[in-house]
Amino acid sequence: MPAASRFNRLLLPALAFTLTACNKAPEPLAPELQAVRCPTNKTAHASGSFGKGRVMYVCIPKEVAEAPHLLRCDVQSRPMICEDEGSLVFSRGPDGVVYPTYLPAGKREMDFETMTGGSRLTVNFRNTPPRTETFEEVETDWRFMIPDAGRLLPPGFTLVKGALCDRATTVLSSGTCNLEARSASLYWHVSVSYLAEPGVPVTAEEYKAEMAHWLKILGLLVTDPAKG
Repeated sequence: MPAASRFNRLLLPALAFTLTACNKAPEPLAPELQAVRCPTNKTAHASGSFGKGRVMYVCIPKEVAEAPHLLRCDVQSRPMICEDEGSLVFSRGPDGVVYPTYLPAGKREMDFETMTGGSRLTVNFRNTPPRTETFEEVETDWRFMIPDAGRLLPPGFTLVKGALCDRATTVLSSGTCNLEARSASLYWHVSVSYLAEPGVPVTAEEYKAEMAHWLKILGLLVTDPAKG
């Protein structure tokens, strides 16, 4: 058999496998993620590779889901910059509905920021620790520590510092707990905010209830290291 024919016989199965992998259906979502209220023009989902892990993005445009490498990139930059870092934002209203944005769909910022009982998750992650100090683990008249917050982290995450929490909601209409954690290959800065009018005291138990909810969601979004 000519060498070219043997090469083609080897190439065709490999090509077929590659095409199948590129066109495979997106990973199924957990029920908690299926319940997220997506905008009408952003109903797809896909996971992108960051470090040695994978991070699921829900409520994204179909064209991005079909090219998940774009999840690592700033598509507005010229030339396009792609790095092993990213961010996630989710909000939950008092009715329990979860949105993949700072604001519930159809609500103005002022409406949302004066809600009582809503909450928000803000996550930034990268493949290295931050280059500058982010916050000090020191209790003050304005902030207190929750020493057992690490127990709320999802499997595969280890607490590095925090959680340091506001004693009451600020002029930004939120009281926030900050913590930092590691997974196998990524470094995470996680903020969980309790939303209410300014000056509302927030207890450790109220914060822990919100952290338990949001950190479970985070665990459903992250696989680090990725399998297979």
